[in-house]
Amino acid sequence: MAKTIARRDILKMSAAATLCAAAGVLAKSSTAEAGDTKSLLRAGIITDMHKTSKADSSTRIYSASMDKMKVFIDAMKKEKPAFIIELGDFVDTLAPGTDPAANLRDIEALFTSFAGPAYHVLGNHDFDNLKREAFLSGVVNTGIEKGRTYYSFEAEGVHCIVLDADYTPKNFRPYDMNTPEDTFWTWVDTIIPPQEMEWLEKDLKSTDKPVLVFSHQTLDRVDEQDHNIKNASAVRRLLEESGKVLAVISGHDHQGGYSNIKGIHYVVLNGNVGVNDTRTWEATSLEKGRGVHNDNQFCVLDVQKKGKTYTLSFEGYGRQPSYRLERTL
Repeated sequence: MAKTIARRDILKMSAAATLCAAAGVLAKSSTAEAGDTKSLLRAGIITDMHKTSKADSSTRIYSASMDKMKVFIDAMKKEKPAFIIELGDFVDTLAPGTDPAANLRDIEALFTSFAGPAYHVLGNHDFDNLKREAFLSGVVNTGIEKGRTYYSFEAEGVHCIVLDADYTPKNFRPYDMNTPEDTFWTWVDTIIPPQEMEWLEKDLKSTDKPVLVFSHQTLDRVDEQDHNIKNASAVRRLLEESGKVLAVISGHDHQGGYSNIKGIHYVVLNGNVGVNDTRTWEATSLEKGRGVHNDNQFCVLDVQKKGKTYTLSFEGYGRQPSYRLERTL
């Protein structure tokens, strides 16, 4: 079935193309020979589902999280990526009367119904009133030791690194259950602790493959910016010095974004919990029944190689912009 593109989607794609051109993103060459290009990896990526039983607001429609996840999983069953990954804030539980363990069980069961490897990145809301141990025991990262919060894995010629920045900058204490009665961290308290920095440096040195990095909080802004990891500049130095990193892919800032720093692409995906304006989910859904699809942000990433140049094609769904990025290593 042919895909119909609405005028607003054309404008969105035009804006994305302008952004990419300004950042040095290369358009597809008409002279490129298909035989010279090798497909390495296809991955499905989603972020900020915020599954909870608390009431919807005008800008966050929590009650749609399961419907949106089903749309994502159904799309991934058709796209057949090598793996899927969610970038944090899988659940959102800071509300009286919610059952965080049940919320986690429900969305994890749907997420892992994908017939392939599935991975998680820790987000700040995952610990609102859920113990760290309970969250980690309630999710599965394919082939990764239970309880690991930062780790790496190989996927079809690409080395993938998952970071955990859910630590307080003051004493590197890991986020744990946060309740209104006992709060020792806030969402802007975020850092990669020394032991993880040491692990990251060693892990980067251990691989000869191109690298993708996944994080919940962003790494491309000044350290003090609210959504950014507070030692982001130090993390970026490790990534830059390795000479192996293609891109860093994050969530957390629901508005999304793109930047290029010293050749590394930083893609921030749009958060899934919101709607495209201040209307409620029900009002949006009345538009030809398309609400779940129009306000369901995720992407499929394809990585290809030609010579020493890697092409990263992000196909955006919903309001997620699409990007075509190149990186030569």
